[in-house]
Amino acid sequence: MYPREREPELTVVGRFATTAPPGAFEPELLAYARRRETRRGFVSRVTAALTGRPGRYVHLDRWTGLDRLLRAAHEDPAVPPAAAETELLVTVGRMAPNGTPAEADRLVFLRATVDRAADPERFELDFGSLVGLCVAEDSFGGSLLLRSVTDPYAYTGLLWWHDPTADDRVRASTAWRTARTRLAATARLTEDLARPLTAL
Repeated sequence: MYPREREPELTVVGRFATTAPPGAFEPELLAYARRRETRRGFVSRVTAALTGRPGRYVHLDRWTGLDRLLRAAHEDPAVPPAAAETELLVTVGRMAPNGTPAEADRLVFLRATVDRAADPERFELDFGSLVGLCVAEDSFGGSLLLRSVTDPYAYTGLLWWHDPTADDRVRASTAWRTARTRLAATARLTEDLARPLTAL
């Protein structure tokens, strides 16, 4: 009998926009996130508010197996009352030397659409070089790079920090600007800072 192949790990990214005050919307979003945690196949999550864009939120949850993810969506289809964009992605890179995103003080989200004439694998290597500039910092938590299952040129990156001042220092460096310019040469980039939502 052949050994069973490891089930694929998938990530659902939900992006929310609301005009409701944070005190009303954030508890609903966290309640939704915690309902998802109880479903079979759930691995981990991060729920965050974009600090530079009031009323904008991002929720990621990781799952083992597409069938379990689909079952969870069927069992708990309700999402908070806000305009939402949902995307399904696979992990193409992960580094977590120091805690989880939910434990961090700052999150950095990077969305990228790679030019069709460019090589997505080159983008992935360049993203790895960007992350490499962070690892010497004790307060760097880790990184995650996800690729859309429907568009191999669309990516979502996540870096997390336990000290925002260290992140500011790295992102102000010449080396960071050079690495980011290399990414932007072949991809349209959107970068957002965020804070994890951790309590109701």
